[in-house]
Amino acid sequence: MRRAITAVIVTAATVTAAAPAGADPPTTGYALVFSDEFNGTAPDTAKWNFRTDVKAGSAQLARNVTVANGVMTINLKQEAVQGKNWTGGGLVSKRAFRYGYYETRAKIATVGGWHTSFWLQAGNGTTTFPPEQRTEIDVLENDSANQRTVHSGVITWKGSGVHGPISPGTTYDSGLDLRQWHTYGVDWSETSAKYYVDGVLRYTAPYSPSQWTHDYLNVWLTSIAYPESASGPSVAQFDYVRYWQKDYYLDNDGPAAYGYSETGTWLDSALAGWNYGSPSRYATCHAIGNTATWRPNLNTAGTYQVSVHKIAHSGSDPNGRYDVVHNGATSTTYVNGTNGASGWVSLGTYSFPAGTSGYVKLTASGTGCARADAVKFVRA
Repeated sequence: MRRAITAVIVTAATVTAAAPAGADPPTTGYALVFSDEFNGTAPDTAKWNFRTDVKAGSAQLARNVTVANGVMTINLKQEAVQGKNWTGGGLVSKRAFRYGYYETRAKIATVGGWHTSFWLQAGNGTTTFPPEQRTEIDVLENDSANQRTVHSGVITWKGSGVHGPISPGTTYDSGLDLRQWHTYGVDWSETSAKYYVDGVLRYTAPYSPSQWTHDYLNVWLTSIAYPESASGPSVAQFDYVRYWQKDYYLDNDGPAAYGYSETGTWLDSALAGWNYGSPSRYATCHAIGNTATWRPNLNTAGTYQVSVHKIAHSGSDPNGRYDVVHNGATSTTYVNGTNGASGWVSLGTYSFPAGTSGYVKLTASGTGCARADAVKFVRA
C-alpha cells in the first residue's frame, strides 16, 4: 500500500541504493493498457518512435537506443553530430493516452551533464515543440550533476514552444541515489497529477481542465546533454514502462470522440465545453428526437459512476433525456439545461461489462436546444 508524505527530510543516512521492482497503481480498479518490458533484442518500432531532435548540448540518434537483457539503454556518447559534441536519444510512444497511471523503472547517467526524463507530451520525437503541444507532464526530470534531485510537474503550452499560463511543479532532493534503480509514476486525473517515487507520493500538482487543455499524450523516455555539454559518456536505462487506465472520458471532438455519434442535425456551438478550448455541439433547436451517443470501450468490467457535462444556458433543452444502458438494462434521467451552472451532473452508478455494449444516449425533447459535450465513466 502506498503512503502519502507531505515533506521529505533528507540526511546522508536516508540515501538508499535499492528500489522495488515495481510499484504499480496507487489503488485498485486500473487496467493495464500499454506496456513494454523491453524483453526483446531491439526497440519495438510498432510501439515506439525514436527521439531524433537536436536540442541543448546533443543530437539525438536512433542508433543510441538499444534493448537487451530486459533493459532499454540510451547510450550517451561524445561525438560530433549536427553541430553538437554529444549524442543522446530516447523513445516516444506511437500511441497517445489521457488519464491514468504511468510508471517506469529507471537509472540515470553516472556522470554529470545528462538530462534524463520520463515525461508525457504530444509528439513523435522529431521535436519537443510540435504545433499540437498543449500539455506536458514531467514525471522524472534529473540533471545528473545532482544525482538525488527530482523535478516533477506540469507545463502548459500554446504549441510550437509558446508557453501557456500555468506550470505547477517542484524540484526536491529525493534522498535517493538515482544512479540506482527506482520507480517513478504519475497518477493523472481530471483535477491533478500525483507523482510517486518507489510507491511513495512525493508531490501533487493541481491541474484542472478548465485551466488548460487536457489532450492525449505520448510517453517519452529520453536522455540528452544539458544544458550545453556533458562531463563524459554514460548510459541511462529503463527497465519497463506501463500505463494503466481507470476512468473513461468521451468527448464530441478529437481522440476522445472515438465512441461519439449523432442522429439528426447537430451544429458546433460557441459555448465552451468541459475542457479548455473544447467545443460543444447543439441539436437544431426545437427538433424532437435528435440523439447524441457516447459509447466507451471499457477494458475492465466493473461499477462506474456515469456523469454528463451539462452546458447551462437559457436556450438549452429544459428536459433533455439521458438513457444509460448498462448490462442490458436502461436507466433514464432528465436534465434541465436552463438552470444552474455548467458542470458535471451524475446520472448514477451502474455495473458495466467490458467492451462497448454500455453507453449513454441523449435525446432532444423538442424544447430549446439539446447540447452535447462530454460523458465520463469513473470507476467506483
